[in-house]
Amino acid sequence: MNLHRWQSLATVMFYLLVVVLALMVVANRHHARQLFVELQQLQKDRDQLSATWSRLVLEQSTQLNQVYVEKHAREVLGMKKPTPETTQVLHE
Repeated sequence: MNLHRWQSLATVMFYLLVVVLALMVVANRHHARQLFVELQQLQKDRDQLSATWSRLVLEQSTQLNQVYVEKHAREVLGMKKPTPETTQVLHE
């Protein structure tokens, strides 16, 4: 009778161990899926930031373009190229 009791207890413990391990596998897979979703979102954010960076670099190069600078100086600031009449030469 005592041996039968130990076998029953061992069987119950074995089933409990299997259930606990199964729950751990489910929790681990769920966590892995959450991490994968987060990874995809971070990659999407990276791609958007990369596109924004490229656009800003292009915009910066356009704004630094000499033609843009001259046009801005004429139209916004009202600047003109000096004429010979308005040019003064200083001699030391």
